Amino acid sequence: MTTPERPAWQLPVGVSRGTWDYVNESTIATDYDQFHAGHPLLELDRRIVDEALPQSPTREDSSVRLIVDVGCGPGRNLLPLAQRGFRVLGVDLSSEMLGEFARKASAQGLEDRCSFLRANMADLRCLHDNIADGVLCMYSSLGMVRGRGNRRSFLSHAQRILRPDGCLIVHVHNRGSWLRDPGGIRQTIGGWWREKRDKSWELGDRIYPYRGLPSMFLHIYSEKELRSDIESSGLQITNLYRLNRESSGLLSSRWFSHLRAGGFIAIAHRVR
Repeated sequence: MTTPERPAWQLPVGVSRGTWDYVNESTIATDYDQFHAGHPLLELDRRIVDEALPQSPTREDSSVRLIVDVGCGPGRNLLPLAQRGFRVLGVDLSSEMLGEFARKASAQGLEDRCSFLRANMADLRCLHDNIADGVLCMYSSLGMVRGRGNRRSFLSHAQRILRPDGCLIVHVHNRGSWLRDPGGIRQTIGGWWREKRDKSWELGDRIYPYRGLPSMFLHIYSEKELRSDIESSGLQITNLYRLNRESSGLLSSRWFSHLRAGGFIAIAHRVR
């Protein structure tokens, strides 16, 4: 598929050129399962999602709970929830990803429980307040948003669409682990220096080749930054999972977790 050409000023808010190429490349969606097969994080985060969300798909008044996954991809987290009886809404900027999700939902007979929305996660004004029992943003989808203000905008929308007892579950990578990589200290210093000279660049921003795309964008968090951004939205972290270097499990201790953790999965609720 040929990526639609757009001048930079026409790109959606928070979407870099690399991210625009990513969401418009059909093979990213069609080869998703094959490419990620066996990745330990995808099983770990699904177990955490299952533990953090309500076990029953219905509320006390017998209405069915709604789970919203922003950056849902081909629905890997939502399809198991739909099988359990939840209503689910997949939100993604990629029509190709949503098409894969819809195809899988149809094949499993889950069309009545699955809904699909093509939208930019930095601007979710199309969603009503207080609709979701859970909002998911997994596999560092939040890091694909360029600009701290735009990432915070998503978190504010997540807070707004959550029901009072609902929770946000979000995964990010940890930039502190860079310092243990070859050249990591130089990379960190270079990022800090570029941030001082370039107003469009933030410490933690990274551009790199990915699956044939030349300029994939990802913002990589520190634990302090993640906490600050979540709290700025009116949410409070109630549980923080610190992942090991390979993201195959949890750290065995919190000692030097800012350097040892490969990433974080945060569970957050509205401030009461």
